[in-house]
Amino acid sequence: MYKNIIPDGTRDLTNEECMRKSKVINSINKVFDLWGYKEVMTPSIEFYESFRYEHSGIKEENVYKFFDSKGRILALRPDMTIPIVRLVSTRFKNMSSAIKLRYCANIYKVFEEFSGKRNEYTDCGIEFISKEKEFSDLEALIIAIDSLKSIGISNFKIEIGEINFLKSAIEDLCISEEEKTTLARLIEKKEIESLNKFLNTINIDESIKKFFLNLPLTFGSGLGVLSKYKAMSFNCKMLNSVRYLQKLAEDLRVIGYDKYLSFDLGLTPRLSFYTGIIFRGFIEGSGNIVLSGGRYDNLIGNVKKDFGAIGFSINVDELESILDNNLEKKLKYNIIFNKSNKIEAIKKGFELREKGFVVELIPSKDEENINIIEEEYYGY
Repeated sequence: MYKNIIPDGTRDLTNEECMRKSKVINSINKVFDLWGYKEVMTPSIEFYESFRYEHSGIKEENVYKFFDSKGRILALRPDMTIPIVRLVSTRFKNMSSAIKLRYCANIYKVFEEFSGKRNEYTDCGIEFISKEKEFSDLEALIIAIDSLKSIGISNFKIEIGEINFLKSAIEDLCISEEEKTTLARLIEKKEIESLNKFLNTINIDESIKKFFLNLPLTFGSGLGVLSKYKAMSFNCKMLNSVRYLQKLAEDLRVIGYDKYLSFDLGLTPRLSFYTGIIFRGFIEGSGNIVLSGGRYDNLIGNVKKDFGAIGFSINVDELESILDNNLEKKLKYNIIFNKSNKIEAIKKGFELREKGFVVELIPSKDEENINIIEEEYYGY
């Protein structure tokens, strides 16, 4: 019954699709290499327990689970950050200097049928583990921008948030944890009408209520939006978050990267282990997130004391599907031959391949001599 179909959220790739995807991966990896990031690989299969970290935010129903021969629960990795942290805790546990790692790996998540999201996709990303915070944040943002530029696009934005801004605005409210979660969700989703109704059901000061109503409407490009956040802040933690972003933004402005930035301090992270800045990338004309990342000091601090970490991943399949990655036309040779002159055909093929040409050998009963035909093809 299932012989000729594949599971929901997966797909087969044919030659040109494979080449476009490889082109994206190679461009991104070149940027990572130039910044000194070393490649690592982790198993596709991990113990499910690894992803049950209390602050991971990974929902159980989104994880592919199965059992090994000993009855232990295994999982196809739904994220790369936690496997990288596990790797650092073992192979890099005695390293005292900064650790710069890169990866390109398939990720597996269970999404609802007809959601339009892929259950298997490829992420390319970096993780920067160090004792220093400010410069590593700056480096990660620069590399994120350079990675998207490397595949030939300029019409993109890196949207930056800082989770402590909203967290510190909410944490002192005399409301339940469930109500705090609802408030953060409505702000991020910018559901203004529902947010207004919800705020009318909880007992908070009118000025604070006005702040929460204005927050989803305050976002956008330009450093001026950070001044608005500064004016809106009503405690020291919020001010510190804004000032930190202003320093980062000014550094990016000086090197000419401010045109790629936008800010939204109403963001809440997809994964709840983030502790500082969070960011995501969008390409103009598409509402899909192609890049996401952030700082996760507590998670790495559990396995490497006094160290913090920041990282991001790029959804290669999302990029490949929305970019017009024109492949280069190249010249190839088809050598058509019969059984009696196959050795001569093979030798001729060697000669042409040594010159860098693609050569395809095609046996034919109808061909008396060796016939060499030039042909254009799409290649790397």
